[in-house]
Amino acid sequence: MDLTEITMINDLGLSNDNYTIKVRIIRLWKQTTWSKPHETRQIGMILMDEEGNKIECTVDKPYVILGKALEEYADVYIHKPTLGLYVDDAMKFVDIQNKLFFQYTTKVNKCIGFNGPLNSFAFANFQDVIDKAIPSTISFDVIGNVFQCYPLEPATQKLDKRITLKLEDLEGRQVLATLWGDYAEQIDSYVSKHRVNFVMIIQCARWKDYRGRVYVNNTYLATKLFIDEQVEEIIDFKKKFKEKESGSASSCSRATTSSIMYSVHDDFLKNTKFYQISMIHELDEGSYAIILGTIKMFTDNQEWYYPACKNCKRKVHKMPIEQANLLDHVAENESWVCTQHKCKNQVIVAEPSFMLKIRVQGLVGVVTLTLFDRDVRSILNISASDLIEKYEKMGDTVAFPVEINELIGRKMAFKIIVRGFTAGRKYIRSYNISKISDDVDIISALEKLEKANHIEQDSETESVNVVVSDFNSQDTIGFKGSASFVADNTHISTFPNTISMTPSTNHDTTSLLSPTTNVKRKLVDVYDLEDTVCESSTKPSKISIGIKETVVSTQLLIPKVEK
Repeated sequence: MDLTEITMINDLGLSNDNYTIKVRIIRLWKQTTWSKPHETRQIGMILMDEEGNKIECTVDKPYVILGKALEEYADVYIHKPTLGLYVDDAMKFVDIQNKLFFQYTTKVNKCIGFNGPLNSFAFANFQDVIDKAIPSTISFDVIGNVFQCYPLEPATQKLDKRITLKLEDLEGRQVLATLWGDYAEQIDSYVSKHRVNFVMIIQCARWKDYRGRVYVNNTYLATKLFIDEQVEEIIDFKKKFKEKESGSASSCSRATTSSIMYSVHDDFLKNTKFYQISMIHELDEGSYAIILGTIKMFTDNQEWYYPACKNCKRKVHKMPIEQANLLDHVAENESWVCTQHKCKNQVIVAEPSFMLKIRVQGLVGVVTLTLFDRDVRSILNISASDLIEKYEKMGDTVAFPVEINELIGRKMAFKIIVRGFTAGRKYIRSYNISKISDDVDIISALEKLEKANHIEQDSETESVNVVVSDFNSQDTIGFKGSASFVADNTHISTFPNTISMTPSTNHDTTSLLSPTTNVKRKLVDVYDLEDTVCESSTKPSKISIGIKETVVSTQLLIPKVEK
């Protein structure tokens, strides 16, 4: 074998196979037969030369005897392989047209002194994965911070064991990944011992669309996992991610909940009590609760984002012109003011952050929530700044983005915590969102629990329960997460006119009606009436809606005092 003349991968041609390549085996896998699982039928490899170029290589059964040398040596000389074309629609592990095959004249020798890179990853942009911009027949590599991991699902008669997790890139974009078989066991083994966030590379991954949602999957045999390993790419990612999280409230929230591996499923179904939306007003301040509901409408179709400090994610304000003029060399991005102490003496840069006020309906009750940047981005997989830029290019700077309409009709589980604050002389009760989940298994389990609770409550109900609520959404100052406010059973027709659907969505608002009670007692039996009001507990008072000037005054019900 002549080792003096080495051919680079990019110089290989179909017309000649009398060449020698000097390569590193960066991935090797074996295929066996079903009838003889210990017998190797084919060997697959991904090879890389000293220039970092890669090519796939297949060793068929007659030549798998060379597999022992291939497994033993990481760097090899391969003499006289033959170049061929990919079969149409076959899975490509390297994005080129050709691949190598072994033939009867092929020889393998150990290589000493390989001067190429240790790895050669082809990391895919998360947005390209989400947008399905990568052909489904071409594998790719992904790197990200794993911040959520669901329980290992056992194998069934039709499906292998699997595990699902969420990865986040440096821009805050998120993708779901489902790994199967031995790959799922690798994740399960690591998480059971560490139970903290970690950085992972999935080499030779592919994407699949399942019920309209894109998932990153492993390939059958070619995929390799680098789980928090000391490789250059993971070390560099960790450094950049740490720098990002030190100045971002969204990333900080990930860091402070780093022990959430496996806890999402447990949090929603085991560790935190489930409540009907109509019952959360009974919770004490500081209590946690799980609620389930469908997003029905936006209460404000004008304000969907706010200027947030890039350092801490708090709301910022424009610096007064007079104050700016007193300073020398005031840059455009310094004309913002952040009131947080940690941002004092810092250059304040404002960036758009999502803030969506939504009405969520459960089986019983309706609640107003405010979704902030972290949760909206995790659902829509797009940032507020990207949407603004898109609509500015279209010449429409005030539009309510139609992309946000994807939230309407989404059923989600929310973990909330009861909070309270004082506005003037008024104490206002609020509900901050701790976590959200649209996991199918979690929602299905909560639906069963919700229906069971509803039947039990119906059987025990013997009197009318009235919840009077008059809360307004508070300002976004001081908020980094999501918050909710009023929980009630209010008829949709009594909502203020400022509450509106998105401009491009028409939904039947009658679906927001809370279920009527079977109790037939008149309200006059329970309350004294200041003026004439509807006495039925199930039929609303007749209100004229045809006269624009008509003003409806809601009368208060005064509980009778026992004598």
